[in-house]
This record gives sequence, structure tokens and C-alpha cells, in this order.
Amino acid sequence: MAEQGHTTSDTVLATSKGEHISSLEDRYIKLLESKIAHLESQLAAQAQEQDPAQEVNNGSSDEVTDEDTGLQKDGIPSPAVNHRKGTAKHDESDNGSRYTLIISRWDSKKGEFVDSTSDIKDETLFGPQVKSNRAFIFRKTSLLSETRRGLGTRESSSFEIIFPPLQKLLGSLTSKWGWPDLVTQCSNPFSALIYSWDDALQASTFIVEGESEDEKQARDDLKELLRIVSTSSGDQQLDQYFKDRKTLLSEGAITHEALWTLFPPGTLILGRPCNDEPQVFFVNSCDRFVSDEDDFEVVCYSFDWNGSEFGRMPFEMAIKDWGGDRKRIAELPFYPLEFYEEAGSDSEQSIKNLRTALEKRGTQFRNFCRAEKGKQMFNYSDGAAYFHRAGVFLERRASDMEDPELESRRNESFSSSSDDKRDEASGSGSSWKSISGAMIVDFSSYMTYQPARAPILGSLYMYEGHVSDLSPERRKQKIFQDMYRTDWDGHPPEKDMTPEQLLCCPPRVLGYALKQKTWVQLLVKHLRKPNDADVSTFRDKLQLDEESKDLISKSVIAHEKGKRKNENGKSSGLEDFAPEKGKGLVIMLYGLPGVGKTLSAESVAQMTGKPLLSVGVSDIGIEGDKVESNLQKVFALAGIWEAVLLFDEADVFLEARGEGDNDLRRNAMVSVLLRVLEYYDGILILTTNRMRSLDIAVQSRIHLAIKFAELSPAQKFSIFRSFLEQLSDKNLVDSFNDLMKWVDKEGKRFDFNGRQIRNIISTALGIALAENRKLCRDDLSSVARQTDTFKRDLSTQEAIYRDRQINPRS
Repeated sequence: MAEQGHTTSDTVLATSKGEHISSLEDRYIKLLESKIAHLESQLAAQAQEQDPAQEVNNGSSDEVTDEDTGLQKDGIPSPAVNHRKGTAKHDESDNGSRYTLIISRWDSKKGEFVDSTSDIKDETLFGPQVKSNRAFIFRKTSLLSETRRGLGTRESSSFEIIFPPLQKLLGSLTSKWGWPDLVTQCSNPFSALIYSWDDALQASTFIVEGESEDEKQARDDLKELLRIVSTSSGDQQLDQYFKDRKTLLSEGAITHEALWTLFPPGTLILGRPCNDEPQVFFVNSCDRFVSDEDDFEVVCYSFDWNGSEFGRMPFEMAIKDWGGDRKRIAELPFYPLEFYEEAGSDSEQSIKNLRTALEKRGTQFRNFCRAEKGKQMFNYSDGAAYFHRAGVFLERRASDMEDPELESRRNESFSSSSDDKRDEASGSGSSWKSISGAMIVDFSSYMTYQPARAPILGSLYMYEGHVSDLSPERRKQKIFQDMYRTDWDGHPPEKDMTPEQLLCCPPRVLGYALKQKTWVQLLVKHLRKPNDADVSTFRDKLQLDEESKDLISKSVIAHEKGKRKNENGKSSGLEDFAPEKGKGLVIMLYGLPGVGKTLSAESVAQMTGKPLLSVGVSDIGIEGDKVESNLQKVFALAGIWEAVLLFDEADVFLEARGEGDNDLRRNAMVSVLLRVLEYYDGILILTTNRMRSLDIAVQSRIHLAIKFAELSPAQKFSIFRSFLEQLSDKNLVDSFNDLMKWVDKEGKRFDFNGRQIRNIISTALGIALAENRKLCRDDLSSVARQTDTFKRDLSTQEAIYRDRQINPRS
């Protein structure tokens, strides 16, 4: 997981009593001493090669130095020159030196690390006389470390700042990255200093008029500190970074080990976690140097919606190890926004174009999120959508319930979470698929009815780990509020957004696909305003007698008017003796399969301009404890979305209750339905193929019951015509008139229902397309005859079915 602090805390593998540990000590002491001796010789050689007196007096430095800045050609500081006297001061052999290099070695006799230098005795090293002359002490240590190959060593380094003006100068440069205002000590990799490197280089060479001698000296000391950190820090990865730094900057490249240098807190970064759609985040924290083969992880924020307000939403993204080679920054899965560049445009113009596009998308995102209750339905035009797990109500699996407080925490704020690794190979069935149709945008319900640990940004989950190490005092400071955008939380929907907030909005919304009956992530760019209320399907395509159509349409209109409040704030419709009861409209549609019951419900939804929420027994379940809970959820969703609720094939909930033990489960289900129905105030349409036994209590709660009889020849002709017109408009038929002649002469006389007619036309079209031609009369005739033969063979069973399902008991 991404490291949260801004400095590293070195750990030493302590030895304990016992023979095993003693043997390990003996085994590695020689190795440590050998490495430390080698390091000392390197440091001595470096000190001699970089003797400032030699460089100043002889002018024989091998490095090309900029006299004005004191920087070498690769941006690494040259040895410091005292601006007051013109003499360099960093020689370890002189007790008056401005700094001391310390080698910390393991003393097996004492059982601890002992500090030493080549010229100063240990007992005087930290004496007040020595410390008083020094700006800082730089320490290098070889530590025992546990690796994949067993115990080994790793190099560590740290510094202690003694000179107060240097403490203040360093703090002024690094405090925005989390270091204190007065820096007294730090250990590698000196992250805040690295993030401030360019500023620190400039500060070390400034000559400010009116500065005190101590302030001038602090700048010289800073230059010397930067030189040591960048040339011989003792941290192998950090030293390698500075060796590569000039090349990396010029090539716009990075190594995997040095990735952390790209992601200071607050940095705007560009990623593509949602179907390759660009999205901007800002960094909260990241790993420092990572080991070989380890992923590099960043915790970052987007600006998102939780169903009631906008705010920061944390995510964790990772970059897999690609080895030791350099890689172009713009080729990373995510990278700082400043490195973005479009083909054919320079970086500045590319970023400007991207900002404009993403801010526009952010405005659309905000508008979809702020849709009022009852106006949350939108059309989706053949776009990709992310499915996690299919179903209206997804049961919480054991892996979803490890933390009982998780669900309540996730709704409290955007930052509340627990660190948790998710495994996409767990059989969740998550994927992007192309869909179209009516969609509901509803973040709150998505969070409520999905498992507690469902992805919410492509395959990314909300990060649920610790996200802030700032003290309460620092949280109040504007510099940290700006860096971490703390004022973004609790952003009310009516409040305008800043350009940066719009920039950080995601490319998706959360919602429900009505036709597919599943919770989905929907791309903003594919959402369109919903269709206007349309009565044409109900009036022209629904094959139902005019009297029944009239009853349905007028009942629906009356119900909608009855829900409106009059001047006194009361309902304008008939009210039950018991408050809040009996305000819904329950319509039952019954009859044989394929005669238009489901189409009736769909056309009623279109007529009212409302979404159609369709559920069945498979969605509700049949287990007693789940039935009531799921029914309540269904009716709650229908109420939130102001949807027409279709309970398709609701036979098991409508049958008369019995007295035997075998009827207990069914009795409970019917009772639950009746209880929930009492307080539902929307439109509910029940369909059933079975009317042999209807519970008497259900009958009393039905406002309108419509029987769908077998289709007449004229109705079948109309259904054939409606489907064939669709194909004719797409230029898929050879001769529409010829096809209709066959329908009038033969097709309408077959004993087909509406669903069978659709299947016949679909199959006939498939045969024609397989032969690279258009649909013709012979295709329809051939498939119709085969279907009719099949029906005749099953005529005995069909007659029994009709008698049992439709006719009442004698």
C-alpha cells in the first residue's frame, strides 16, 4: 500500500539473547565491517577529489561549474564557497568544519552501532565544542535487513541540522511537503527535500541584499548539504536517481525505482481507469523507493458524488514493476498532468485542450448527479457500461462482510475507509459491455444495493485505508488545505464548482440499467435526456380492445392527478380511512402467454414518461426472511424513481393461501405482498398466466383487472405488420407488399401469439441474412409452417395447460 508519511523511518533488525542470534551476529559482522571499510575509502576519495581549497586555488576541478549559480553542469551543487571570505569550508580533517560525515558501524562487543570518523575521536564527536562549529552532521549506516533471499544489508542515511538559520531555511523550502518549519533531522530518502530540489538549488545560490551573515552562511551550508545528498548520500537508490536525473529530465522518462519523485502530494495526475477515458486526480500520498518486482502505489482523490453532496473520493492506483530500464512518463498508466501531450500539439496547448474537454464533461456529470427525484431516468446510446454482478439485489458474500462497520462508514464521508485488497479474479463477473436503453442515475441506491465492496470507478474500489498524517494544527493551515483540497468535502449540490473541481470529476455516473436489470457504471458521454411521454405504443401497437385501453389510460391519469396536493396541502384524490394507505394504483393483467401483458406495462410507462422497474420471483426470492426485505427494497426503489412497477408472472404471490404445513412458505409470501401493497402510492402492474386460484385478499387490493384473450386474426395481422415495417425501414425486406399479402392470406390464420410472431420473423430474417439477401415471402412461409407443425404436435399438452391455468376450479 502507498506510504502515508513524508519521511522514512529506518528499522534495525535487533539482536536478542540466544545462541542462534549470536551465530548470526558473528556471521555478518565481517560482512558489515568490510562494507563499511569500503564505504569509508570511497568517502575519503571523494573528499580528496572534491577538496574545495584545491579547486579554488588551482582551478583544476574536472566539473564544469557555473560561476553565477555554483552548480555543476548536471544540476548538482558544486562544493560550497563562503560568500564572506571566499574560502571553502567542509574539510572533515578540520574540527572547525561546517559539517561532519559519520560512519555508523556495528560493534559486536557492545552489541550496538558505534559512530566514528577518520579524524575525530568517538568520545568528542558530539561534544558541545565540536557541535557549536557545525551546521549539520550527516550519518551513513549499514543496516541488517530481511530480504527475499534472507538476511542482508542495506545502506541508510540521515542528517541532523545544528545551525538554526539552516534549520529555518530548510523548513521554508520543505514545510509545504510536511516537514516542520524548523528542520532538525531527517532520514533517507529525504522526500520533501527531493520534491523541493529545484527550489533548494536556487535558494542555495541566492545573494539577497541586506541578509545577515548567518543567513548567508546558511545558504552555503545548504549547498553543501545538497551536494552530499546528491553525490554520496549512502542510499544506493537515491544516489542512482541523481546519477540518472539529468538524462531522465531531458528525455521525459523515469525508472521504476524513482517513480515516487513524480508524485508529490497535491500533484494533478492523469489516469484512465474507466474504459480508457481520461480522468484527473490529485495525489494524497505514494510509496517511496520500492523493492524489485513490487508495485508502486499512489493514493489519490477524484471529485465525486455520494448521492447527497459532492466531495473528495479516494482511490489507490498501482504501476507494476517493468525492470531497470527507463520508461517515458507519458506511457505510464497514470502520470503528472504536466507531461500530457497530444499528437501534433505542444504540451501547453495539449493540456489546455484536455482541461477544456474535461471541465465540460465535469459540468455534464454535475447536472446528471443533481437530477431531481422522479427525473433520474436518461437514455443511453450504445455505449460501454461496467457491470459488476448481475441482479437487482446482490447478496453479501462472506468476503463482503469482513468488516461489519464498513457499510456505515462508507456513507459517512468520502475519506472513510479501510485498507483492503480486492481480487478481481474472484468470479465477480465484472466487465465493460455495450448497452443501450433507459437508465437510472442514482449513486445512493447503487451504494445501498451493491455489495459493500463493489468497484465504483471502473475496476477501482474506493480506497478504505488511512489517508492523512497531518496534525490538527496543520490541517488548519491554508497551504495544506490547498494541497489536499480539504474544503472540497461536503460540497452542496446547488453550489457552483471551480474549474479544478470540474476537471477532477469522473467520466462515469452510477446507476441502474432498467432493461438489463443490473447496477452499472455509465459513461457520461453516452447519456442523453429521456424521451418525452409517448402514447403511440399504447394507442397503436398494443393489441387490446378499446374499452380496456380506455379503462387503463383513464385510471393512470386519475391516479397521477390524485397524487397532487390541493391548496390546503391535501391529496386531491380519494383518501383511505387510515392515513397513508390505499394511495397506489394496482392493475392486474391476466391471460395466456404472448398476448401483450408485458407490452401493456411497457406502454403505460411510456405513456406516463416514467421508468419501468420490472421484477420477478427470481429477483424477490422465495425464502421467507428475504421476501419481505426484498419486496420492501423493490417498492422503495420504485418510490424513489417514481417508476411504474411491473411484477411479472407474480403467480406465487397471488395464489390462495392454504392450511397445511406445505403452504406455510407460500402463505407468508402472500401476506408480505399484501402488507407492502397497503402503503405503496405508485403504479403497480401484476401479470399472471394462472388464474385458477387467486387469494381473496389480493382481489380486494386490485383496482383494475384486464383479461387478455387469444389474438384475433386482425390483431395478428397488425402485429405482423408492425414488425415487418421495422425491417422495411431498415431496407431488410425484398418486397414489403408481397410479405403483407402473405400475412393477409396465410399468416394471420395461424394460431400464433405475439411472441411467436416475433420469433418467426426474427428466424426468417436470420436465414435470409445468412444467404446474403433480403427477407422474402418464402422465408416467412417456411418458418411459419414449421412452427405451426410443432404447435400441433403439442396441442394436447397446451389444451391441458389452458384448462389448468386459466379456467377456475369447478
